[in-house]
Amino acid sequence: MTNQKKNCLFTMDIKNYDPQDRVFQRPSMRAIVFIDAEHLLMVYSTKKKYYKFPGGGAKDKETAEETLQREVKEETGAVLDPQTIHYYGTALRRQRSEIQEHTIFEQENSYYTASLLSRSFGEQDLDTYEAEDGFLPRSVTVAEAVKTNKKCTDLNDMDLGMIERDTRVLEILGNQEQVPSIAMAEFLVREAGKRNPGPWTAHSFNTAKCAQKIALKHPALDPEKAYVMGLLHDIGRREGISGLAHVWDGYTYLKELGYDSCARIALTHSFCLKKLTEYVGKFDVSQACQNEMQQMLDSIVFYDYDRLIQLCDAMAMADKITTVEERMNDVKRRYGSYPQEKWDKNLELRDYFLSASGKIA
Repeated sequence: MTNQKKNCLFTMDIKNYDPQDRVFQRPSMRAIVFIDAEHLLMVYSTKKKYYKFPGGGAKDKETAEETLQREVKEETGAVLDPQTIHYYGTALRRQRSEIQEHTIFEQENSYYTASLLSRSFGEQDLDTYEAEDGFLPRSVTVAEAVKTNKKCTDLNDMDLGMIERDTRVLEILGNQEQVPSIAMAEFLVREAGKRNPGPWTAHSFNTAKCAQKIALKHPALDPEKAYVMGLLHDIGRREGISGLAHVWDGYTYLKELGYDSCARIALTHSFCLKKLTEYVGKFDVSQACQNEMQQMLDSIVFYDYDRLIQLCDAMAMADKITTVEERMNDVKRRYGSYPQEKWDKNLELRDYFLSASGKIA
């Protein structure tokens, strides 16, 4: 395992800190242990109701193999076969520390696949916080672990980041789409709202609620996914008051986080006609960015999540979810005009979802 080539799985850089803050680094190693073709050995918190990969930081001059063997034994009571430990990939996590002021928490998490030496489990040797969280070894499928973690709520920001990190690795193992949990999406919007307070956050939550409500009645849409995509559609406003720039900023922010589907929604939500010229507001990005955005729009074939968030963006105000007509008239009053073709397309989207979902507002 020496001189291994680094395989970057993803980078979770929340960017909710001052770049001038000091950096606290805490690298760790995590074990991906398949018990059989379908089940993983994971650590389950009976208190907080989540799954995590066993592992942790190195002690003294431990090698990665030694760290993994010790951590797996301590957290689960199981013994790894050292000959089966192989590097899988690395996930980098950066966010503001909750423990120390003016500090960036940075953690390079290296994941390794491994097998057990035997099916016999000894006693756990847990740290105080691990015992308090009720850590237990569990055999679980990738799908069940993801489902459980997505429902995890009432977590502090550091636990939330840790669980999201391991959930994303699970999604990679299961060839699943990487969409943040509702809790993670709400955290991203809360942090963005601290950077740039304003009615846009309330609008985002109403867009999410509108999307979830319609998706609940739609035979082919996932209500949780719809909520998350609606919530993050305007995340580019974290960078400040802007026009077209919020589309570009949201797309690049989510793309850098590795949430490709949500990045797509950040791009498409303002363009039901797939034309940059339909945007109502300032064109405050470079011509090169405009050209790239139009090229991406040209290459996309809209699916129902694109259409859903376009519709809900056209129904959500900061204080309420309203009719398409009232929302478009509100935009027209604020900006002086509203393209008729876009107006007609929004009504078409409303009718499209009415036919599939029934009443939508």
